[in-house]
Amino acid sequence: MKPFEVTVECELFRISERRQPGGALSYDIAWLDGPTERAYVFTVGKFTVGSEGHTSDAEARMTEEELLDEVRGFVLSWRAGEGGGA
Repeated sequence: MKPFEVTVECELFRISERRQPGGALSYDIAWLDGPTERAYVFTVGKFTVGSEGHTSDAEARMTEEELLDEVRGFVLSWRAGEGGGA
């Protein structure tokens, strides 16, 4: 997946796919216009219980809608923690 930018809840994010050091597929989500000068980045991924540390790409791959849900949840949680700011 090529990195892409998306606006969620009026906030700008870049989503990119990468491999963890152990080979697991994950997604980095950078908040590009957040409250600090530098982008705030967090990582999400799907892992199968009992997979002995390895989840197949087919099981780990997230859809765009799943990724947008992760971003939306982050923004709403952040706003709730800031007393409804932003």
